[in-house]
Amino acid sequence: MGMGGATGTGGNEKTGGTSATGSTSATGGTSATGGAATGGTMQGTGGSTAGTGGSATTAGTGGARPDAADARVTDALSGGSGGTRVDAGSPGSGGTGGIGTGGSPRAGGSIGTGGSTGAGGSTAVINPGQCDATTTPVARHGKLRIENGKLVNQCGRPIQFTSMSLYDWSQQGRQFYNATAVKNLFEDKKCASLRVPLLNTNYPAQYSRMKTVLDACIATGIYCIPNWHVIGNSDVASAKPFYVQLANDYGNTPNIIYEPWNEPTTATWAQIKSYMEEILAAIRPIDPDNLFLAGNRQWDQRPDEACANPLNDPYVGYVFHFYAGSHPLSTYKGSLDKCLNAKQLLWATEYGGCASGGSGALNPTELNKWWDYMDQNLISSNAWAIETNPETSSVFVSNASSTGPWPDSQLTEWGKLVFAHVAENYPVTMSQ
Repeated sequence: MGMGGATGTGGNEKTGGTSATGSTSATGGTSATGGAATGGTMQGTGGSTAGTGGSATTAGTGGARPDAADARVTDALSGGSGGTRVDAGSPGSGGTGGIGTGGSPRAGGSIGTGGSTGAGGSTAVINPGQCDATTTPVARHGKLRIENGKLVNQCGRPIQFTSMSLYDWSQQGRQFYNATAVKNLFEDKKCASLRVPLLNTNYPAQYSRMKTVLDACIATGIYCIPNWHVIGNSDVASAKPFYVQLANDYGNTPNIIYEPWNEPTTATWAQIKSYMEEILAAIRPIDPDNLFLAGNRQWDQRPDEACANPLNDPYVGYVFHFYAGSHPLSTYKGSLDKCLNAKQLLWATEYGGCASGGSGALNPTELNKWWDYMDQNLISSNAWAIETNPETSSVFVSNASSTGPWPDSQLTEWGKLVFAHVAENYPVTMSQ
């Protein structure tokens, strides 16, 4: 448990199962058993959304995506068609209700296929024969990079991944760290990426468990985000060997995306930046160009501070976390817009539809505002969490299969809702 400082307002990495009481979130943080993913408030309000032109279209006939459309949530939970969930057709084909092509930054096409290259980025197509592959996300998108603050694929096309995060706090989440579950999260649930947390106290003893997931992601053809899962203060001397090992094991693959500090709390951006620079200095001689996602102060709620004084690496983006039941978009939008306007990449590596403590009712109205904002700005995301704990933020019921596939009867309310959203966005990802 963290000593001193505010404990925040709950946390996403909740209390189910065993607690990581030996965490290095030693000072100024929340309890390591709960991880206040999004405690506190983010500075900055209002502000206009970084321009993305046009309304984000939905799968179907290319009509406008509804703003704060509670019908999308209701239909997903009831199993209705909803008009926004995409179930027809092969990945990337658009099926019988093709992806809308007018005015949407999400629908692929010509948006961003040319233009200037971000600092240090290359416009060269690494694997031109696969630019329109429809088999897997990695086959289509290949080596990722950042241009003008947007995530782009091997062809220079702006892309967005809408997916999920695993859970390492207890066996209720660890049971899904297996190759069959990874395969079914892609084939059954259309996860194009997986965030893979490893509690800092579980390294090196349980590195092999994470490696099982990373190997499965590569074999399946999806992206993976190995995350050093600590809340509060993180010890760079402990984290550095972990990331050097990851770089040695996976630095030559396009699948890997580094996230070296789950949620700083009271550390200043200057302190966090120094930590990130040490990790980068250790891994860049091994892996010079895979993406690197940097956390920031106040449970990853102050990316604006990082974007105002960014790391000197062209493959770095910045993390933010939110929970719709605790964190209205209107409170945080101003800070996020500062990053977008500064042409810095944002990635919501963790979010939920309930309160930050992982319990309470879902807030579909606020959640849809967040979803629309991320879609309009091509912000990738990984929802919390693949687990079976008896809490709102679990996607599976307690007796769900540890390997899948998972019928609706094995999904919680949150699971039905968020997997419908992931499935809705997958054909968009595979058309970009």
